[in-house]
Amino acid sequence: MKKTALVLIVLSAILLIVAVPACKKAKEGETIEDAEQAKLDAEQAAEAAAAEAAAKPVPPPPKMTEDVYVEIRARSALIFDKFKDDLDQAEKAVEALYEKHLVTQQEFKAWEAKQTPEKRGELEKKVVDFMQKILDEYK
Repeated sequence: MKKTALVLIVLSAILLIVAVPACKKAKEGETIEDAEQAKLDAEQAAEAAAAEAAAKPVPPPPKMTEDVYVEIRARSALIFDKFKDDLDQAEKAVEALYEKHLVTQQEFKAWEAKQTPEKRGELEKKVVDFMQKILDEYK
């Protein structure tokens, strides 16, 4: 009988040790279930914010770059040379070139105006080199 009572006392002590922390309140007036629910809600809100941030469109890179400038200048010169007898056709082809690069003529000219004379000289050399490289496309 003493053995049984001792086992019951030990089991009761173990149950109290295990059960008491589970019944503790996480905060004043809040149960552990409430705390876990609040934590879960916070995690879901953070995930939703991250998903929303990822879904926002990334602003496009600048349209007008040095490479775009060189290509437009070279190709438009070759287009006007190819269609020298039909200027309407040449203008349509050059407009398509601007559209391909998502650049307007105003943006092109504004970018060009911002360049220093030294930079313009470098760009002209690049334009000539690029024209020689793609000359066969416009024969």
